[in-house]
Amino acid sequence: MNSKNEDFAFTGDTGDLDVLLNDYKLSESALRFPNVNSILIPKKAQHNLRRYCKSMLKNVDDNLDIAVEKCLVFLSNLASTYYTESKWKPLNAMLLHQQSKNTDNTFIYTKIIEVLTTGTSTGAFIEVDKSYQVGFESKKFRLTDTYLKAGLIEYSIKDAGIISTRNKLYYQQLSKAITNPICYNLIMMYQKIDLPTSEELLAIGRKLVKEGHTTKKNKILTMRNKHLNHYWVDVDNRSFVEDNIKLFEFLTSRGFMIPSAGDESSGGRVVDSFTLMPAWIREQITVDGKKLTECDYVALHPNIAMKLYDGSTNYLTHESVAERTGIELKKVKKLHLSFFNMKWNDMRRSPLFGYYSANEPDLLARIYHDKNEHSHKITSQKMFKLEVDIMSAVIRDLNAKDVYVLYVYDALMCEEKDRELVAETMNRIILEHGVKTRVKVNSSDLIESTFEPLPKYALDEMINLYDVLPQLSFDVEDTLKIISGIDRSIVEIAELVDYFTIQTSQQKYNDYDGVPITTSMISKLKNLIKS
Repeated sequence: MNSKNEDFAFTGDTGDLDVLLNDYKLSESALRFPNVNSILIPKKAQHNLRRYCKSMLKNVDDNLDIAVEKCLVFLSNLASTYYTESKWKPLNAMLLHQQSKNTDNTFIYTKIIEVLTTGTSTGAFIEVDKSYQVGFESKKFRLTDTYLKAGLIEYSIKDAGIISTRNKLYYQQLSKAITNPICYNLIMMYQKIDLPTSEELLAIGRKLVKEGHTTKKNKILTMRNKHLNHYWVDVDNRSFVEDNIKLFEFLTSRGFMIPSAGDESSGGRVVDSFTLMPAWIREQITVDGKKLTECDYVALHPNIAMKLYDGSTNYLTHESVAERTGIELKKVKKLHLSFFNMKWNDMRRSPLFGYYSANEPDLLARIYHDKNEHSHKITSQKMFKLEVDIMSAVIRDLNAKDVYVLYVYDALMCEEKDRELVAETMNRIILEHGVKTRVKVNSSDLIESTFEPLPKYALDEMINLYDVLPQLSFDVEDTLKIISGIDRSIVEIAELVDYFTIQTSQQKYNDYDGVPITTSMISKLKNLIKS
């Protein structure tokens, strides 16, 4: 038998085996899925569990080997915290139950937590966040410093039952990914990309350090050179090349993560190996030997806030805010990352508050009332959801044209040959969602053609409602309702004015079921009319 197929396990008719061995595509198909047997665990964890925790492990399983492996699977959930600033990680109780339950569906994970928090004479394996409140979030855990300092090693699970459970969880996650447009697009993209080696990244990292490179979070890229954190006075303002490469290896060396969409709190944002990867490393990815180009929106979240909270500014940029406030551009970009997500009192202390207070007081008032009524997180939840809706629509449109892209939240990375199509699609679809911004490609040459200011119209001039209504902040659904109500899409500007007048009058009544028209929309319509 061909050596590369010796490890395959087959059942069924032997004729199937002949078909498989003679079909190249099918014979290599097993390579598409990662080895679920493999997990990353803290060094010495297996040894210490077996040697010092035997009596407690009986509460997990009568079979010592199975009990140890269930504890190791729990610890593997915390492997990612080796690469995050916060070492605390929330773990969903139902996931922990699925990972560890017996055939009779018995809850075992609480026994595992008891073993790991008790630990050995030298200390516990994990800590549990005591501030946990039932119903608000998943309970948080962290590895103790002893096991964080030890580092990670790869471990291959032996127990068939645990492997079977992990296979089921894997395929559950994969099936969810396939039905999500962003995740499906990523799975299709993965087969095309080539990654740099760690050695190549080290050389590139050294070069960037010499050039004074800073990250998107404005941290100084730095060579660690085996120094510990206390070597730098400003360690929190630095990002280390060697640490970045270790994270890259964690995310890619054993296969890519299955892309996964978040819950309501993240608006359904998708996370995968590439969204979690340092940007300077992600930029080294190639397809057919050529680097990808990045298309991202200009000041997306401030402009989404304008849409959601009926602001008056169109096409806001970080540069315009920096110019009006005198705040350094880099600082404005960083402040915008968190400004709308803050608690109200923290927003008031932000250097950006003065700008929005002077230029968008009504917008701030609406944000205040929303946060006050629904908690401060409501703003980010709404903004993330709209962002995901926009990116999902863009990706569906591109996939229909057989174009696949890497997704990085509010940006897409594509092949150079697809750059114009991706930018045009992003520009068109974001307008359909009523958000006024544009695409910036590779941090330079703005794609501006879609965004020429609208001309002024005489009352008897004809307009296309499909073009004009999105400019007045109507979304796709409301645009279609208005066109249906008027019964055509090409009208005189006077007819649109009459429609606004009638609808504004009618919406004062409780039984109004038409399209809501705000004072901001009326103001924008007035700006279209020649005086």
